[in-house]
Amino acid sequence: MNKYLNYNFLIRAGLGLIFIANALTAFFAPADFIEIIKSSFVANILPFNPAIFAHIIIGLNDSIVGLLLIVGIATRRVAVWATIWLIGVMIVIGNPLEIMEHSGLLLLSATLVLGDQYLNKNDGSESTKY
Repeated sequence: MNKYLNYNFLIRAGLGLIFIANALTAFFAPADFIEIIKSSFVANILPFNPAIFAHIIIGLNDSIVGLLLIVGIATRRVAVWATIWLIGVMIVIGNPLEIMEHSGLLLLSATLVLGDQYLNKNDGSESTKY
């Protein structure tokens, strides 16, 4: 496989694009984020307006995380932060179906945190029986 086009890159790029899409949503159509924040316990502990949180914090966080993942800078550290952020999002959302949806993203970020040494590779030396 191409040195640059591998599973790690595809996972980084996919997760990065999702974070970029969320950042764009936070910047240009934050109503859903604001509503989720207002209806959660987070609204009571934020020292500022949920609209500011959606625009600035979510938008900046997700754009930085997305760009760093796509470019591949400090991937493991960024993936640790993405994992923590996604767990926080899942706690705030509280909806079981949306938590299940975000669990897929959580597994992608956990894959980047664990790296190759912890993941079982199928290098073709074993035959797979179906």
